[in-house]
Amino acid sequence: MTEKKIVIIGAGVSGLLCGKRLAEAGHSVLILDKGRNKGGRLSTRRTDGAVFHHGASSLPDFYSHKELPEFGLEIFKRAEKEKIIQRKGNLFEPINSVADFVNYFGTNLNIRESCEAISLNLQNKTIGVQCRGGVHENTPYDLLILSIPPNQAKTLINKQINKFDILLEGVQMRSSATALFSFDINPEPIKDKHFSNEKVDIQVENNRFKCKQQLFCLTVHTKEPFAKKVVNNDKNKIKEILLAELSVAIPFSLPKPTYEAGHRWLYGFTERALGKSYLFYNEENVGICGDWCSGSTILDAASSGIKLAERILSL
Repeated sequence: MTEKKIVIIGAGVSGLLCGKRLAEAGHSVLILDKGRNKGGRLSTRRTDGAVFHHGASSLPDFYSHKELPEFGLEIFKRAEKEKIIQRKGNLFEPINSVADFVNYFGTNLNIRESCEAISLNLQNKTIGVQCRGGVHENTPYDLLILSIPPNQAKTLINKQINKFDILLEGVQMRSSATALFSFDINPEPIKDKHFSNEKVDIQVENNRFKCKQQLFCLTVHTKEPFAKKVVNNDKNKIKEILLAELSVAIPFSLPKPTYEAGHRWLYGFTERALGKSYLFYNEENVGICGDWCSGSTILDAASSGIKLAERILSL
């Protein structure tokens, strides 16, 4: 395959590893993501004296994941050797932060954040991109890869690929809501790693990873079916609802938060996958990857992106 200009929409695990495989093979790769930081659902948020990991923060044992291509296995093995991740029972998790893990994937890649793909012209091979500050650009490509949730891919393609919408009808995604809270109390006496009740699971950020925390920091995740009742609210209402649940679930009183934020993952979990590792449309020069293609874990995302990259390299 001759060198091509490849544009990838989405800087989650699938997009990053797809881009890494293609870039290392000599192609020009540009990754665009609408978020402020790369990583997708692998997310770290930092404020004064507080660090929150409010997306996925662990991955299955990659040594026993039969679908993971050799390229991915070697990356994860290097991450373990270089002390980016470590084993915790049957899982692996970052040592310092989720952000460090994501940055490891994105090393030496050309990534533009806060750039949202809002239109696609398959005939002219251009992506309409809205960037920070309201700047609009038309970005040309030779080959386009969509590493985004299925509903977003459907909207962007906008019926330009025959039967694509029908193909996605079998895919089901589940939403989730999260809230982040910090409190100006001494975290040292609190040894618990998490709290929970029937509605929420609460992660104590002070007792995981090696991030320096000056405040008592909690991330609140909604459980099913409570998540369905919460996700349709705006972020301020989500924050309010989950603070009330937090107050019930924590067995001691808390002062007013010094920081609070609500967050929604509209396509947070795969309930029913597509059943294919990726999609590739040779005539349209479009590839599609993501965990939702074949599963729901970080390793499914990695496998999907790398396998798509290898399909492209075989052309």
